[in-house]
Amino acid sequence: MSTAPATLPEAPPESPRPLPRAFGRYKLFDYIGKGGMAEIYLARAETGLVGAARLCVVKQIIPQFAEHPEFADMLTHEAKLAARLSHANIVQVFDLGREQGHLFIAMEYVEGMDLNALLRRCSQTKTPLPVGYALRILSDTLKGLDYAHRAKDDDGKPLGIVHRDVSPSNVLISLEGEVKLCDFGIAHANDLVESKGPQVDEAIKGKAGYMSPEHARGEALDARADVFAAGILLWELLAGRRLYRVEPGRPLLLEQARRAEVPPLPDKGLPKEPELKAIVAKALAPNRADRYASAGAMERDLEAYIASAKLASSPLKLGEWIADRFGTATITQRRARERLVSDHPGPDPEAEPPPSSIPQPPVTPSLRALQEALLTEPRVTPVPPMPQSGPSSPPGALPPPPPPSISGSSYPMPVAPPSASGGFASSPPPPRMPLPAMPPLGPPPTLGAPPAPISVALGTVDLGPPSSTVVTGRRQASRAKYIVLAGLALALLIAAALAAAWFRMPHAY
Repeated sequence: MSTAPATLPEAPPESPRPLPRAFGRYKLFDYIGKGGMAEIYLARAETGLVGAARLCVVKQIIPQFAEHPEFADMLTHEAKLAARLSHANIVQVFDLGREQGHLFIAMEYVEGMDLNALLRRCSQTKTPLPVGYALRILSDTLKGLDYAHRAKDDDGKPLGIVHRDVSPSNVLISLEGEVKLCDFGIAHANDLVESKGPQVDEAIKGKAGYMSPEHARGEALDARADVFAAGILLWELLAGRRLYRVEPGRPLLLEQARRAEVPPLPDKGLPKEPELKAIVAKALAPNRADRYASAGAMERDLEAYIASAKLASSPLKLGEWIADRFGTATITQRRARERLVSDHPGPDPEAEPPPSSIPQPPVTPSLRALQEALLTEPRVTPVPPMPQSGPSSPPGALPPPPPPSISGSSYPMPVAPPSASGGFASSPPPPRMPLPAMPPLGPPPTLGAPPAPISVALGTVDLGPPSSTVVTGRRQASRAKYIVLAGLALALLIAAALAAAWFRMPHAY
């Protein structure tokens, strides 16, 4: 079966403020859009674990609502109730508070699109939404509503939660086919502002088309108001158009909602279609006493019809259908923007490093001099001179000392200065390292005295009996050996201290 080509992703809305930016413990990096009462951002929430962050949605309430004291109190109360809800078909509320003068709500992020965007894409591309997927979306929405309506507090008393705004923009569908209902309680606080002033126009336009008659008349609400809104969703999914429309010569949306004049559904040739139309008619009964008593009762009838009509579908197939028809380019772009935001920015290069918590041994002047000598000066190992005899050397004269041998892991190489012609002149040979003064091998010979006899046997040079000057040279060599060993021991101590400090520092894995 051929599939329709994927549509190009819609251009992301422009954020009213630069992104990314910090917002308390959240880092806002993508602007999702603006609703009737909030600006919506995608953010990363820092957690207590090193290197861990949670992806979430932050809704910043616009000032004209947030500055209303009764609205803020009602929103806080309703959000606390919504935070108790934990269900597979409900978006989890994480946080609510004020930051930088803005009232905000942080909630679970669903990677996908809302039902309103899905229907708009279907309309733009002339792609019909399969009935099985439409019924799956509504059945999962009813599951979430039924759980919220039956929720109780710690004492077992019903919380009395009513959503009040079951509309396509609040039904989210992930790329895995998950269906989640969001924004519980926000509409209740919105109703409070609507009853107090004229700043309600923008907010009321978005939800009047999904109000029950009693909601439009301002009466007290219960769970059956949400059942009516779910019935409108089902009617629109089957009919392929809006139930209440703004057209010339027709009353306003709010007045249409008060009248609850529902036209009959057109025939679609579905299996056992009268049973499905009966479910829709019962959910949209103008008198709430004639409606389903609960969302669970409507969901059970709908599931029974799905099974008898053999229209069952799985969330996995729903997610694959959305990805195949409309692509995932928008999600890919959003993930790319997320990768540009670092969870844990690196340390400030201008900041001083924190002091080490490892105690350091006291440094005496002699020890400091030894450290500087080990770290800055190359070690020189003198080679004892050997007497040579030849026609060019006078009797008793010592040959010139050989060049010193330099040991060390790194040695600074000199850079040749630029020459007059603009290039670089050849580097001069490195200066010879001065040798320590050698002690005299014996008392200076007197004039006319014959040189000391030198005997050679089996390749061994015999310098005669050891003298006091030879013993002094051996003591100096032994002292130098001890200094070198002490330096090596100090170097090992410093390395061990640095290693211990490194292991004590927090690291991200």
